[in-house]
Amino acid sequence: MRKYTYGMKSIQRTIPDKKTVIQFGKFALVGVLNTAISLLVFYLLYNLFAIDYVVANFISYVAGVINSFIWNKLWVFHPENGNILREMVIFLLVFGVSYGVQYICLLLLVEHLGLNPNWAQLPAMVVYTLTNYILNRYITFKNNRT
Repeated sequence: MRKYTYGMKSIQRTIPDKKTVIQFGKFALVGVLNTAISLLVFYLLYNLFAIDYVVANFISYVAGVINSFIWNKLWVFHPENGNILREMVIFLLVFGVSYGVQYICLLLLVEHLGLNPNWAQLPAMVVYTLTNYILNRYITFKNNRT
């Protein structure tokens, strides 16, 4: 990130560099694929097989996290400097934290605001994606940033 200071007021404006923007773009593309996988699994389990939305949600995120680790490791954050075992363990911990935040959001939307689980899943996924990117970029793959 580049920081610019303007005038005597010391107003700082942080602008992401080109590599960060490209990396987030790749992360977003992987996220689209993960979202498609997670939503497909969720909707099939919840709507077709009548599995409880909480169980369907968990299974769908496990399917997405497997896909996510592979693409993020090899394409988004690059494998040059990382220890795969360390990254895998931290990735799973980051998944747990991100999932926990998403799960709380989902419960609030369904149980307290009365949204249908099919619709509540979408904003909860946005919360998950932002949390997951920040934690993976700065913790899991911190040595692999482009």
